Amino acid sequence: MWIKVKGLNDPIAFDGVDNLAKILGQVLRGWTFKETKKGKGTPIIRLSAGPRGYERRSPWVQGGDAIVFLDPVDAVCDLLLDLEHAYIKDSGCLLALHAAGVKIGSKLVVFPSTHEAGKSLLTATLAQAGHRVFADDQLPILPGAPTIAVAPGFLPRLRNPLPDDLDAEVSDFIEKHSGPQSTQFRYVDLADDVLAPLGEQAPIQGLVLLNRTPGASPQMETVGEAEVLKTCVLQSFGRSLNAIEVIDHLHNMVKGAECIKLTYSTVKQAQALLQEKFA
Repeated sequence: MWIKVKGLNDPIAFDGVDNLAKILGQVLRGWTFKETKKGKGTPIIRLSAGPRGYERRSPWVQGGDAIVFLDPVDAVCDLLLDLEHAYIKDSGCLLALHAAGVKIGSKLVVFPSTHEAGKSLLTATLAQAGHRVFADDQLPILPGAPTIAVAPGFLPRLRNPLPDDLDAEVSDFIEKHSGPQSTQFRYVDLADDVLAPLGEQAPIQGLVLLNRTPGASPQMETVGEAEVLKTCVLQSFGRSLNAIEVIDHLHNMVKGAECIKLTYSTVKQAQALLQEKFA
């Protein structure tokens, strides 16, 4: 089957792998797509069943060869990155960050990706506390003053297994809202009043660099714009802009937000400090 996705110029082909299209529909919110006739346009992304597993080809697969996954949920997990690339490309005006974004109280706070910082688990913890989730991993942004976060409409995705020391309330919440999962990953099926659908917007008011350190005392400290900007530049992707344009857009975002470094050991510690600061 081929599907036409609202917001994308070209279709996505699911050749003999309709089950992947079904899983894709389960992990998206606010997206509109319908089946279309094969041969109507050229697919921007093509998925198929091959001898090695589920194969995907797209302009964003490096080397021009197929990327392959044995598990259907893992295949869809990776497909979302291509879907985001296509959405950014066809929007003509968006950039994207590898980052989480959560509306804490009335303020949209962004958590740029840093190594093993725990942003997805923190996102689920904030969702359990009732804060509105925009993204846990890929966040489109609309450059300007202020810079606007645009929800991608993806369910949060966590790594399996969950940490043994995870707070019981958070663990129960994740289990209660279990979505599609594989041995490696699980989606958290958030309610509509907690997960922002595709296209919902909010100005970015906080940028928080996460520093998860086992046994550390939780603390927040102001961090320099240069450090935050460097992190955001390294985690940006999307439109074909030159480096100066990207830095200029991201510098505007950093200037317009409160820049914080959050050191924590447990997600509940981080939640408490974030609520105290932004809610």
